[in-house]
Amino acid sequence: MSDWNVSADAVERYMRETSAMVGLSIAEEYIIGVKNYLQISLRMMAVLEVVPLSIGDDFGPVFRA
Repeated sequence: MSDWNVSADAVERYMRETSAMVGLSIAEEYIIGVKNYLQISLRMMAVLEVVPLSIGDDFGPVFRA
């Protein structure tokens, strides 16, 4: 498994730089929540990354309206 232990400072720097790059302003009162979500996303990605999948796998039901 890849090492996705990214420091909180690196996550915040990434969040601020990428949001500025796309013209998205994040209010200061939301910074902690957004940063926490990004850290959770990194942990989820690390778990999913180790699951071997092939194109023939059944990925589950698909909702069709």
